[in-house]
Amino acid sequence: MLLAALLRGWAVWRLPVDYDEPVYLQAGNDYAQALRAGDWNGVIDYAENREHPALVKLLYGLTVLALGQNASRAVALYACRLVSAIFGTLAVLALALFDPLAGGLLAIHTLAVKYTAQAYLEALPLLASLGAVSALRRSTRVRDRWFWLSALALGVTAASKFAYLPIVCVILYLAIREKRFRWPDLLFYLAFSIAAFWLFNPTLWHDPLPRLTESLLFHGRYSQSAHVQASGYPWYQPLLWISRSMPSVWHPEVIFYFGFDEVIFLLAVVGLCWEWRERRWVVVWIVTNLLFLLVWPTKWPQYTLVLVPALCLAAASPAARFYRWFREQETYWEWLKGMLPRPPLAFWIISAGLIVLIAVGYIAHNLDLTLGRLGWSHFTVQGTLLPSNTVYDILTGTDGQMILGTDHGAVIWSPPSATDLPDTWIVFTAENSDLPHDRVLAVVRDEDGHLWFGTEAGLGRYDGTEWQTYRAEDLGLEEDKVHALELGSDGRLWIGTSAGAAVFDGQEWTPFTTATSGLVDDFVMSLAIAPRPQGDVVWFGTQQGISRLDTATGDWISVQMEDTGAEWNSVADLLIDSGGRLWAATLGGGLSLWDSEAWHSYRVSNSGIPFNTVQAVFEAEPGTLWVGTALPNNVGGVVATFDGQKWTAFTTRNSGFSGAEPLTIAQDEKQRVWIGTRNGGVDIFQPQR
Repeated sequence: MLLAALLRGWAVWRLPVDYDEPVYLQAGNDYAQALRAGDWNGVIDYAENREHPALVKLLYGLTVLALGQNASRAVALYACRLVSAIFGTLAVLALALFDPLAGGLLAIHTLAVKYTAQAYLEALPLLASLGAVSALRRSTRVRDRWFWLSALALGVTAASKFAYLPIVCVILYLAIREKRFRWPDLLFYLAFSIAAFWLFNPTLWHDPLPRLTESLLFHGRYSQSAHVQASGYPWYQPLLWISRSMPSVWHPEVIFYFGFDEVIFLLAVVGLCWEWRERRWVVVWIVTNLLFLLVWPTKWPQYTLVLVPALCLAAASPAARFYRWFREQETYWEWLKGMLPRPPLAFWIISAGLIVLIAVGYIAHNLDLTLGRLGWSHFTVQGTLLPSNTVYDILTGTDGQMILGTDHGAVIWSPPSATDLPDTWIVFTAENSDLPHDRVLAVVRDEDGHLWFGTEAGLGRYDGTEWQTYRAEDLGLEEDKVHALELGSDGRLWIGTSAGAAVFDGQEWTPFTTATSGLVDDFVMSLAIAPRPQGDVVWFGTQQGISRLDTATGDWISVQMEDTGAEWNSVADLLIDSGGRLWAATLGGGLSLWDSEAWHSYRVSNSGIPFNTVQAVFEAEPGTLWVGTALPNNVGGVVATFDGQKWTAFTTRNSGFSGAEPLTIAQDEKQRVWIGTRNGGVDIFQPQR
């Protein structure tokens, strides 16, 4: 049990957020709000995620309620994971009380470790189903306490997750063939289980039959949905899940030991012959539940947990027989006695002390890292529909949407409209739309709600239905690689390209180059606009410095970055902060500030900025900057915050930041900070309040 607790506790802290965890956490949060308000009808009639019974989500709701109103989502996640891990550890204990070796195998089974250490629905029904079988096995006469406890556990199983109901096949076999229940006794058992199921599933307290029918029919429809069909799993996929230690492949930093799932599976196959003679109900468990998994179209790996305890029981038989045989041989031949030394007691005390010291240091280091990972999540091509891990620009949209410019197209991401629905991804490429080029370097939304995408080969405008494209000849420039887009307070669109800048008033383009204006350089990398009643002030960040245009007077002012103390001219990003000050991110000269009177430069030599190569600067809240810096000679980067006095760096060693080079920073409606990177997708941080 101690091993099970340690492995699951480690997984609680280290596992990344899985696909369904936000769904169940949202349900738990909604239940907590209803309970806090005393809204019992809100609990009973809660409509989201109704395809699964309410019990586990209610337990998560009670956990969130106990944390208090100010608990962050990250803290709630780990608290609910801890609840799951406790039930998962108790499931190991329940199996160990019946068969100690089988309990040990369940303790290390990677699928059991993963899915009973996450905020999923698996741990409680796993424990309850084991309890139902174990209690019925202990029952010595009809309607004794074990009889009723087994029926209660079966009801809890059903009230936790329907996918564990194939355990009924084992219950019926035990009741009819081994316990010789009469039909009235069996009906009493099932009636008590159904009553417990109804009691622990408040969703059924109003309109039970229609709601139960709706819930059961959902699973049939979902198994034929595009989401399931897109997974492409073959009918025999459950066999692959149980015969391979896949979680050790998915999460090698969490499942750090050799995955024994393959060994357990092979031992279980060998042990079937002994189980058929000695514990035939274990064979019934394996065969009936495996048939269910093979027939049912939905093949998610967590479904196989209904089968894992039986596999551990079957695997324990040959393992125990081999151990007894080895002990007999050792007793007779005494091989190990002659081969192994017998060190003094002091050796074992010193060794134990060193092991404890190393373990404490390792745990302290990883605990610090784990606490730093709170609030971090990620979008990558491996886990989402993001088309590329290179993200150049991010724009906050409406209704929670985020618009991303990537190396392989433009993306409109929308959060789930309900807790039981997935998020949505709309990807535009040059192949499926009139986007000028797949490499999207800049994104902006105009006053009419139209999206503008600056690409490697022109500018595209999308109004929700149709596209309009602008090339170099339309812009009045020699090239049309668009690096920056900004919308002025008067509604005019400003663009920065490799061959100058231009402004669009809705009818025509006006170009600006070194030959026709006061622009310091034609390679315009960034833009910033300071609105004024008499006319905007437009700042242009270029490879040779910064230029300033007063649109009211037409006056230009330019400055070389070495004159600001930055010592490098290329300006990757510009920001006008809430105080009206200009911040310039340079590629090698650090971060420069113009406060309307003088320039101030922040470099590694005079401040806590991580590196002098600065790709992005963003003001998340008044007075607090987020700064994306890049390693000067290696791949990767560090993101940092600056409050005017203190710099705080986020690295892979102290946080959940991916360590990829930050290229752009934005903030969504939930105040989460989105960081687009060069090769790590999007890092998302929810600040702890």
